[in-house]
Amino acid sequence: MDLHQARLDVHLALVNCVFDGELLLAGASVESVDLTGSSAAGLRADRIQVRGDMLLNAMRIGDATSPAPQVADPGPDGDRAFVTRRVPDEGTTASLRLVGARIDGLLSLEGSILDGTGPWALFAPRITIGDSLQASGLTASGGLYLREARVGQSMLFDRATVGAVDATGVSCTVGFYADWGFTCHGPVRLRGAEVGRVVTFHDATLAAPAGAAVLTRLRTPRLRVDFRTTPAGQLSVRDGRIGSYVDSPSSWPASGSLDVEGLVYERLGSTEPVGVKERLEWLSRDAAAGAGSFEQLASSYQRAGQERFARTVRHARERRLRREERLPGRVWGRIQDVLFGYGYAPGRALLWLLLLVGVGSAWFFAHPPRPTSGGARRVWDPVLYALDLIIPVANLGQRSAWEPTGLDKVIAVLLILAGWLLATAVVAGAHRAISRN
Repeated sequence: MDLHQARLDVHLALVNCVFDGELLLAGASVESVDLTGSSAAGLRADRIQVRGDMLLNAMRIGDATSPAPQVADPGPDGDRAFVTRRVPDEGTTASLRLVGARIDGLLSLEGSILDGTGPWALFAPRITIGDSLQASGLTASGGLYLREARVGQSMLFDRATVGAVDATGVSCTVGFYADWGFTCHGPVRLRGAEVGRVVTFHDATLAAPAGAAVLTRLRTPRLRVDFRTTPAGQLSVRDGRIGSYVDSPSSWPASGSLDVEGLVYERLGSTEPVGVKERLEWLSRDAAAGAGSFEQLASSYQRAGQERFARTVRHARERRLRREERLPGRVWGRIQDVLFGYGYAPGRALLWLLLLVGVGSAWFFAHPPRPTSGGARRVWDPVLYALDLIIPVANLGQRSAWEPTGLDKVIAVLLILAGWLLATAVVAGAHRAISRN
C-alpha cells in the first residue's frame, strides 16, 4: 500500500490486516493511524505527520530469515566515554522507519514484534511525540534508534525485549521506564539525555553479549539502576547530574565496569541496607575513580547528617591518592595513616601518645636515670619525664634534670624521635584539614 505524501483528513484504520509487502506512509499527513493487529513486511513512515495517535499495537513488522547483527559500543576514547557515530538517515534499513516523524498524540507499540535483518528494528531519529511512546511488551530483533527524540510525556519499555536502545540526546518531560522485565542484549544509550522526572531500570536485565547502560551526561531528578541481575557490560554515569541515585548491591556492575567519574548527585540510596564499607566497595569497582568521586560520596553522607561516614570516605580517599605517589610519598602517607588516619582518626593519635608515655614511664620506672650534675634538684617522676621527652614543645623541667646513659639513652632518643614524628604527622593532617575547609 503506497500512501506516501498523501493528505488524508480522516482517521486511517487498517486493523488486523495482512500486507505481503511494505506499508508506505512517508511524508503523509493524517488525522490518526490505527494498524492494530496487522502484519507487513515493513513500515516506512519518515516525516509522517499525525495529528492524533499512531497505534501500532500487536503488529508484526518484518519477516527475518536470519538473525540481526548485534549493536555494540566502540571502545572508549581518552576520557573513558563511549562515543558512537550518528547513523545516516539514508541507506539505513529497519523494519519500522519514522525518521523525523511528528505525532501529536500517542505512539503505541504495545505487544508488537519488529523482526528485521538489520541492526536497527526501529529507526526514528528526531521523532517528535506530543504524548508518550508506549512500547510495553515490545519484541525487537534489533535496536531502537531514537536519537534526539522529543517526547512530551513518557517513554515506556516495561516487559520489552530489544537488541539495543540509542536515545542519545533525547528530551523527555516525564520519565524513561525501562523496567519490570525489560531485557536488552546490547547497550542502552542515554548520553546527554534530559528526562524531567525519572529514569528507571528497576527489575531490568542488561543481558549478554553486550548489555550495558551508557548514561553519560544524563540529567534527571531521579535515577534507579537496581537491575534484576548484574549487567553484562558497563554502567557509565560519567558527568551525570542526578537528584536521587538509587541502586541495589545485588546488581552492582562487576569490578572495572563502573564509571562514576564526574557524577553529581544529591542523595544516594539503595533498595537494600548498605553501609559505608559496602559503598566504598561499590566505588572501588570504578578502578579510575578520582578524588572527586570520593568527595561526592562524602558530601552525600554529610548532607544526610552522617559526619562519621563522611570522614570514613575521606579517609579512604586519602589512601587512594597516596597509592599514586612515589615511594617516599607512599611511605610518609602510610605513616600518617597508621598514626592518626590522615587526620580523620584523631583518637588514634591520642592512643599512640598514651602508648608511648606508658612504655616510656614503665621503662624509666625500672631504670631511673641519674641526676645531672650542677642542675636544679627535681623530684623523680617517670611519667613527667616520658612526657617531657615525647612532646616536642613541652618543657616540664624533667629532661634537663636527669641524664640517661647506655641503653636508657637509646630509649630516650627513640621516644624523642617518636614524639617528633607523631607531632609532624598531626601538624600535616591539621594543615590539610584546614586547607580543605
